[in-house]
Amino acid sequence: MPTRITHKGRREMRISLTMPGNKGATAVECALVLPIFFFLVFGTVEFGWYFFVQHTIQYATREGTRLALVGVQLQDKNGTYMTREASIIKTIQDYAAIAVKPNALQISIYPVAPGYTDPANWQTITDAGTGGDYMRVRTLYTFNFLTPGIKNFFPGGKTVIQAASLYRNELF
Repeated sequence: MPTRITHKGRREMRISLTMPGNKGATAVECALVLPIFFFLVFGTVEFGWYFFVQHTIQYATREGTRLALVGVQLQDKNGTYMTREASIIKTIQDYAAIAVKPNALQISIYPVAPGYTDPANWQTITDAGTGGDYMRVRTLYTFNFLTPGIKNFFPGGKTVIQAASLYRNELF
């Protein structure tokens, strides 16, 4: 059976809602809950952005690799053919431009050593190889976190996103 509020009960409820001791409680509760809420919202958005950048760089690296393995050379704005290395780098930068500044990418193209290991100085090599060579394209990007609570978990508030792809040049 539902409870009925009598005339006296309504008056008591009205008095309790307007008592002077409760006026600041909502402000205090809001001050305690809102920072946590905003941290969760901004953290979720920032990690979403991080994963978007990571997947975009991986996709761009794969597209550069697809271009590289068949030996295609792109043309620049003047119609002059670019080198294979420049074509690969431009392809990666073009596909990654939706998420990052293309010039912020560090792109290395190099032949893999026996056992599919990287050579010692792979960061400085830009060599697309010849037909039949096993090659690796590696793209690095430094991601800067903005949310203060998340930023503290990473040295300098940054982390390196890396994408790599191994391929064998077609016999072109």
